[in-house]
Amino acid sequence: DVGLKLREALKQQLTIIHERVEARKIAKLALAEVRNILAKEEEERTLNRIREESEAKAWERAEARLREEGERIEKEDVEKAMERIRKEKDEREKMAEVEEAKKAKKEKEEVKEKPEAEKKSHETPAAAADDDDGKKIEKNGKGKESKRAAAKKKP
Repeated sequence: DVGLKLREALKQQLTIIHERVEARKIAKLALAEVRNILAKEEEERTLNRIREESEAKAWERAEARLREEGERIEKEDVEKAMERIRKEKDEREKMAEVEEAKKAKKEKEEVKEKPEAEKKSHETPAAAADDDDGKKIEKNGKGKESKRAAAKKKP
């Protein structure tokens, strides 16, 4: 009877040991599975972080390119404006030179005409007076006799 109880107790102990071993195996498998899941999640987080960092860097590069392009365009616009200003300044200077040349030419002509007018007045003052009274020149270039000249012609 005692041997039977002892055998029964040993069987129970062996069953408990087997259950514990089996429970450890299951726990180890579960732990390995949890670790595997955690590793996958960590890998996904790492990949997401890397992807987000890559996207952020791509955006930064794109923004830098856009900024550089904007600066380049702005610089070109400034250069174009400066070139236009230089051209306008050159044109004004040329126009001023042309005007100055015209004035100088006109002054030379006036200087030439003055001595001729003085010569005429010294040579024949009466003839010069007749020419002045005889005809007046209109703006359109046609000659028009003055009233005084018309009166001289009538007799």
